[in-house]
Amino acid sequence: MNLITNKNYGILFTLYILLTTVGHTQEQPDFNKFARYKSVNLYTGYNYSFGDPHSNNFHLLDIGVNKAAYGGRHGGGFQYGLGTEIALNTHHFTVGPKITAHISTMGLTIGSELITYTDFNNYTLRYVPYFGIGGEKLRITINPHVILTNKKYQPIDKGAVTIVFNLALKREAID
Repeated sequence: MNLITNKNYGILFTLYILLTTVGHTQEQPDFNKFARYKSVNLYTGYNYSFGDPHSNNFHLLDIGVNKAAYGGRHGGGFQYGLGTEIALNTHHFTVGPKITAHISTMGLTIGSELITYTDFNNYTLRYVPYFGIGGEKLRITINPHVILTNKKYQPIDKGAVTIVFNLALKREAID
């Protein structure tokens, strides 16, 4: 039995043309066309705090500054900074100074914060890991709270959904 016939030559030739065409269209990327930069940002956001132990939900204003480095083919990077959360509807005036950091790539974000909520009579320290979608300018995350100290003082609930916007104050290209 002869496997090489005129029909098989035609199929092999067509397959060869298709494979070489696809192979030649995969050019080496020009990494210079994917901008990379670092920036200093002012950020502002909104936290919707939900869950136990309260029967009502809380709204918090999130403001601060951060440094960032972003760019590349898939838009990845990181941010770190300082900020504060200001509770808008708690029984006592409550603020939450914090340090924050996260990494993002291809639209996914993962990070963490260390927050101290206080009404200037009591305080509680919380570790807040978060994950969600976003990148350099915007992120939307789910933030569960891990209470580290003073577990009896709970001015807000144990979780939040956050939306944050970055406004670049200074931006430089990285070579």
